[in-house]
Amino acid sequence: MANQKHMRLDKDVEVILKGIENLNMFKDLDIKLLADEKKYADTLANKLKRMNPTQLRRFFGAVKEIETKLDGNSWEDVEADFYLLKPKLAYAKGRKLIPAEFYEVVKTSMNKVDVGESQDKIANYKMFVKFLESIVAYHKFHWG
Repeated sequence: MANQKHMRLDKDVEVILKGIENLNMFKDLDIKLLADEKKYADTLANKLKRMNPTQLRRFFGAVKEIETKLDGNSWEDVEADFYLLKPKLAYAKGRKLIPAEFYEVVKTSMNKVDVGESQDKIANYKMFVKFLESIVAYHKFHWG
């Protein structure tokens, strides 16, 4: 079923999705696989030519706000904000403001964040932030 859902996506994005889907938790994602050149963030950013940098920064800003709120608090304090990212993402996809590749990878990643105990979820979220931060950086590098 997962393969049917992603059939319209580029094969490199499919590899990223499979890698994320196979994780138990997002914090298990190897930082080198996440951030190194020609790996997940770089590959995805290179596929996002038609993504408006403003949309990318807007979503990343919302993610960073949650990270700031998380400092010194528990996962339960930010859980609602985290879940509200999903409809924002869906809205942007529905309005064709973000490409399908970005939507699918971020949605799949988010499904691996809210897993485990509170401390696991915090660690998962922090890795998710690093992933998005890397995508933003590589997008700037590739597309200006």
